[in-house]
Amino acid sequence: MLSAEENDLLCRVEGDAPMGALMRRHWIPACMSEEVAEPDGAPVRVRLLGEDLVAFRDSLGRLGMVDEHCPHRRASLALGRNEECGLRCLYHGWKIDVEGNVVDRPSEIYEGDRAPKP
Repeated sequence: MLSAEENDLLCRVEGDAPMGALMRRHWIPACMSEEVAEPDGAPVRVRLLGEDLVAFRDSLGRLGMVDEHCPHRRASLALGRNEECGLRCLYHGWKIDVEGNVVDRPSEIYEGDRAPKP
Protein backbone atom coordinates (compact mmCIF):
# COMPACT_ATOMS: atom_id res chain seq x y z
CA MET A 1 0.00 0.00 0.00
CA LEU A 2 1.25 3.48 -0.86
CA SER A 3 1.67 6.20 1.70
CA ALA A 4 -0.16 9.49 1.15
CA GLU A 5 3.13 11.11 0.06
CA GLU A 6 3.92 8.34 -2.44
CA ASN A 7 0.39 8.46 -3.84
CA ASP A 8 0.65 12.25 -4.22
CA LEU A 9 4.02 11.88 -5.98
CA LEU A 10 2.55 9.41 -8.50
CA CYS A 11 -0.85 11.04 -9.07
CA ARG A 12 -0.50 14.83 -8.84
CA VAL A 13 0.10 16.51 -12.23
CA GLU A 14 -0.59 20.19 -11.49
CA GLY A 15 2.09 22.86 -11.28
CA ASP A 16 5.63 21.54 -10.91
CA ALA A 17 4.70 18.03 -9.75
CA PRO A 18 7.18 15.37 -10.99
CA MET A 19 4.47 13.26 -12.69
CA GLY A 20 3.11 16.38 -14.42
CA ALA A 21 6.60 17.19 -15.73
CA LEU A 22 6.88 13.63 -17.05
CA MET A 23 3.43 13.71 -18.70
CA ARG A 24 4.17 17.06 -20.40
CA ARG A 25 7.02 15.39 -22.34
CA HIS A 26 4.53 13.24 -24.26
CA TRP A 27 1.66 13.80 -26.68
CA ILE A 28 -1.67 13.95 -24.88
CA PRO A 29 -5.03 14.07 -26.71
CA ALA A 30 -6.69 17.35 -25.75
CA CYS A 31 -9.68 17.80 -28.06
CA MET A 32 -11.10 16.62 -31.36
CA SER A 33 -9.82 18.28 -34.52
CA GLU A 34 -13.44 18.86 -35.55
CA GLU A 35 -13.90 21.13 -32.52
CA VAL A 36 -11.43 23.62 -34.00
CA ALA A 37 -11.95 22.83 -37.68
CA GLU A 38 -12.79 26.32 -38.96
CA PRO A 39 -9.98 28.86 -39.54
CA ASP A 40 -10.63 32.00 -37.46
CA GLY A 41 -13.42 30.10 -35.67
CA ALA A 42 -14.30 30.37 -32.01
CA PRO A 43 -11.58 29.32 -29.55
CA VAL A 44 -12.19 26.14 -27.54
CA ARG A 45 -11.45 25.82 -23.81
CA VAL A 46 -9.34 22.80 -22.85
CA ARG A 47 -8.27 21.69 -19.37
CA LEU A 48 -5.21 19.47 -19.46
CA LEU A 49 -3.03 18.32 -16.56
CA GLY A 50 -4.51 21.00 -14.34
CA GLU A 51 -3.86 23.81 -16.83
CA ASP A 52 -6.52 25.96 -18.48
CA LEU A 53 -5.73 26.24 -22.19
CA VAL A 54 -7.38 27.53 -25.36
CA ALA A 55 -7.23 25.74 -28.72
CA PHE A 56 -7.80 27.69 -31.94
CA ARG A 57 -7.09 27.55 -35.67
CA ASP A 58 -5.64 30.71 -37.23
CA SER A 59 -6.43 32.28 -40.61
CA LEU A 60 -3.91 29.98 -42.33
CA GLY A 61 -5.42 26.87 -40.74
CA ARG A 62 -2.56 26.32 -38.26
CA LEU A 63 -3.59 24.87 -34.91
CA GLY A 64 -2.57 26.62 -31.71
CA MET A 65 -2.97 25.80 -28.04
CA VAL A 66 -2.03 28.50 -25.57
CA ASP A 67 -2.60 29.41 -21.92
CA GLU A 68 -6.20 30.55 -21.50
CA HIS A 69 -5.13 33.72 -19.75
CA CYS A 70 -3.68 36.71 -21.61
CA PRO A 71 -0.11 37.45 -20.47
CA HIS A 72 -1.01 41.13 -20.05
CA ARG A 73 -3.87 41.23 -17.51
CA ARG A 74 -4.89 37.54 -17.35
CA ALA A 75 -8.23 38.04 -19.14
CA SER A 76 -9.64 34.86 -20.70
CA LEU A 77 -8.52 34.29 -24.29
CA ALA A 78 -11.48 31.89 -24.65
CA LEU A 79 -13.54 35.08 -25.05
CA GLY A 80 -11.08 36.55 -27.55
CA ARG A 81 -11.51 37.25 -31.27
CA ASN A 82 -9.74 34.85 -33.60
CA GLU A 83 -8.57 37.08 -36.45
CA GLU A 84 -5.72 37.64 -38.90
CA CYS A 85 -3.46 34.78 -37.74
CA GLY A 86 -3.91 35.31 -34.02
CA LEU A 87 -6.19 35.31 -31.03
CA ARG A 88 -6.95 38.86 -29.87
CA CYS A 89 -7.73 39.48 -26.19
CA LEU A 90 -10.92 41.47 -25.74
CA TYR A 91 -9.57 43.36 -22.73
CA HIS A 92 -6.67 45.41 -24.14
CA GLY A 93 -6.35 43.95 -27.64
CA TRP A 94 -3.12 42.00 -27.33
CA LYS A 95 -2.84 39.36 -30.07
CA ILE A 96 -1.27 35.91 -29.52
CA ASP A 97 -0.18 33.67 -32.41
CA VAL A 98 -0.38 29.85 -32.57
CA GLU A 99 3.10 29.57 -31.03
CA GLY A 100 2.04 31.64 -28.00
CA ASN A 101 3.98 34.75 -29.04
CA VAL A 102 2.52 38.22 -28.47
CA VAL A 103 2.44 39.67 -32.00
CA ASP A 104 0.47 42.87 -31.42
CA ARG A 105 0.04 45.18 -28.41
CA PRO A 106 -2.08 48.14 -29.53
CA SER A 107 -2.41 49.47 -25.98
CA GLU A 108 1.38 49.70 -25.55
CA ILE A 109 3.76 52.25 -27.01
CA TYR A 110 6.90 50.68 -28.43
CA GLU A 111 10.19 52.50 -27.96
CA GLY A 112 10.58 52.94 -31.73
CA ASP A 113 7.00 54.23 -32.12
CA ARG A 114 7.45 57.40 -30.10
CA ALA A 115 7.07 60.69 -31.91
CA PRO A 116 10.39 62.48 -32.41
CA LYS A 117 11.11 65.37 -30.05
CA PRO A 118 11.20 68.84 -31.66
